Amino acid sequence: MTPLVAIGLAVAVVAGISLHLVAHLDPVNEMLSDAVVSVPGTILLGVACAGLIVVAGALAVTAARHGPRRRLVPTLLGLWSAALATIVVFPTNLPGMPLTTAAVIHRYGAAMLAVVPPIVGLLVARTRRLRRAAWTTAAAAALFGLLHGPAVLLGQDVVPYAGLTERVLFIMILILLALTARELRPLSAVSASPRGERPVTALSPSATTMVPNAPPTIAEVA
Repeated sequence: MTPLVAIGLAVAVVAGISLHLVAHLDPVNEMLSDAVVSVPGTILLGVACAGLIVVAGALAVTAARHGPRRRLVPTLLGLWSAALATIVVFPTNLPGMPLTTAAVIHRYGAAMLAVVPPIVGLLVARTRRLRRAAWTTAAAAALFGLLHGPAVLLGQDVVPYAGLTERVLFIMILILLALTARELRPLSAVSASPRGERPVTALSPSATTMVPNAPPTIAEVA
């Protein structure tokens, strides 16, 4: 994991925890976006998104240099960064207030946050661990979208425990991003082989001399 990815993830986590304190959010039934009820909560939400944009940028640069899909993966990460910026620029409506156009745009941007990381993880995966994490996060995102879809598309109230499930999904996305960053590291000389075999060292001429009491070779018998 590069320092930028680690810093970006740390900023997102600290800001995410802090906005619960300043905005007095209910982590079980209120969404993270409801932090807009206070100015400090709005600022911290923006800081969390900025930290994730830094993560996306660092991953995009690494993927363009070492990744298996050097055009597609950075493009997806750029789309993900745009979705993060959309969340900040277009805040959701305050709880109990009518649904606005900005809130609708905000919710579609939030949906992209859950869709893109599993796709990126599957595209760059070289290990079973990352594939399993990507598929698990994708399944959780699909389930959350199925349950929360009416609130996003029709402006209905969120389902019970929506806040808790959103936070669990958010934690899974952060873990997936960390695993993706680890997977995008350039391969070392030892692990360059698909099976991870150790490199073969050429024998020096002195190593080929006959050992005493060793059986004769085929060439010597002939």
